[in-house]
Amino acid sequence: MVFKKAMGIVVSSKNFFFDLLDFFIPNLCLICNEKINRSLFSLCDNCLKQIEVSNQKDIKEFFENNLASQKLISNFYSKYVFVKDGLFQKIVHELKYNGKSRIGILLGIELGKDLLKQNWFNEIDFIVPVPIHLIKKLNRGFNQSLLIAKGIYHSTGKAVNEKIIKRIRNTETQTHLHLHERIENVKDAFKVISKEKVIGKNILIIDDVCTTGSTVNEVARTLLNAGANKISLSTLAFVKEKDFSLIV
Repeated sequence: MVFKKAMGIVVSSKNFFFDLLDFFIPNLCLICNEKINRSLFSLCDNCLKQIEVSNQKDIKEFFENNLASQKLISNFYSKYVFVKDGLFQKIVHELKYNGKSRIGILLGIELGKDLLKQNWFNEIDFIVPVPIHLIKKLNRGFNQSLLIAKGIYHSTGKAVNEKIIKRIRNTETQTHLHLHERIENVKDAFKVISKEKVIGKNILIIDDVCTTGSTVNEVARTLLNAGANKISLSTLAFVKEKDFSLIV
């Protein structure tokens, strides 16, 4: 009885704190500025439903055009489509450049729900987010791919290991580079740290947006060379129309 009473006081105090916080600093959806519950991170349900969703035909076409020929990545799934000046572009820009880190977790949770429906997802041993260089991480404050991976873990329970592989070169941003330049830019940019944890494993690479596949293909190559069995890839979005002027 005493315990229940004490817990009631704690819950009441917590609710009072959040009510007070909402009064002075309301949690607003970053798209429509509507007030939302703090448990919903930074996007309201209505805006979340309006993000451009992918379909199996476009996913298959993107895989065949950008990933299949390299024979490094066996499976691919992406929940959204990156459209120039679209809603997802605005959201990912807020995530990467305006410090809205909670968006990564939220969208990772949504992506994870879809991954549970993919037959190949059951064979995944663990998740590896695409690493960013230490300098970039210090500037940004976080690795957006790791946040997405954590969201997927929340939905699926699949383990995340961000210390398996690291980026050993602070590569130039890929934003304005064409395909052959992107491939050269990331060549030998990654290194596996714990080979014993990679050997024989089926690994899922996670990234925010896939444009040409050059970065994720290089990550996959590095993991396979270290002894991984099979590599799959999942991203929040892929760029359907190749426009190398896009800010991704």
